[in-house]
Amino acid sequence: MNCSKSALTALAILPVAAAAVAAPAQAQGRTEQPQVIHLAQAATVKKEAATRPARPQEVRVRVLLLSKKPRKNDPDEYVEIEDVRYIHFRSPNLKSPARPLSEPKLRYPTGELAQKNGAVIVQLLIAEDGRVTRSDVVCGAPPFEKSALESVQGLKFTPAVAREGPVKSYMLVEFGYGKGYPCGRISG
Repeated sequence: MNCSKSALTALAILPVAAAAVAAPAQAQGRTEQPQVIHLAQAATVKKEAATRPARPQEVRVRVLLLSKKPRKNDPDEYVEIEDVRYIHFRSPNLKSPARPLSEPKLRYPTGELAQKNGAVIVQLLIAEDGRVTRSDVVCGAPPFEKSALESVQGLKFTPAVAREGPVKSYMLVEFGYGKGYPCGRISG
């Protein structure tokens, strides 16, 4: 989970970084818009390859869960993004967890890949109505980031339910490509 904490910090700094890029252009009298780089694109700004439906042996998916030992005030139980609090979809404080209504439509990059193995962890933010409102790459091997994000597009969930009713929740999903090495840059 250390990887997700640093990525959450990066999410918080991203708007500040975009503003810093815009300031020098405005100071010089130019009115050009700054280039918006999404978190998933931050590692690679070059043109991304297209994707295709993945074969079953090419991608493995697993959902990252909280520690099996219940901990009081578990730091991974909640995340706060843009001043909105999300609870882990399987928190022990919920009456029922968020559940996907269908399997993701797995994607795989096309073309020649310099690296054939890697993993991507995607954080999904799920609204009270079960829609995925945001998906961000927390960490990942650059050739597979776009494929992982496309794999979760259109997913819908039964929402997580607390005592007071449906609540916003989050989940971390790991996509393992090839041998599925740990998240991050891996050579060959």
